Amino acid sequence: MSTEEVYDLVVIGAGSGGVRAARISAGHGAKVALIEASLTHGPPHYAAVGGTCVNVGCVPKKLMVMASRFSRDVPEAAGFGWESANLGQFDWHKFMKAKDTEISRLNGIYGRMLGNAGVNLIEGLGRFGKSKRS
Repeated sequence: MSTEEVYDLVVIGAGSGGVRAARISAGHGAKVALIEASLTHGPPHYAAVGGTCVNVGCVPKKLMVMASRFSRDVPEAAGFGWESANLGQFDWHKFMKAKDTEISRLNGIYGRMLGNAGVNLIEGLGRFGKSKRS
């Protein structure tokens, strides 16, 4: 008895393209597996479900840009009706923890969305090779 799974579609990489291909294909009735090196954000590579944009690109960049703007925006707040707005001190470690928490939240959303679509999400590395079937 074989323990091998047979899929209609195997997707390597849970970035935006892989997630969409897997979800849409499963929605059309295909048996789909999606392989990603890590299902959760964190060391050593920080790659996870959601791909480069979510884990190490667009999302962290936007959070860093937002955090960097407060030092400029807080002094201007009084002109918009804010009283007692003070700049305070920036805590890099606290920011990084908050960033990682947000990215982990997004990883979870992607994982649940894929699971709800019927995609088998596999943690590991994949490669395409010669078929074992003739």
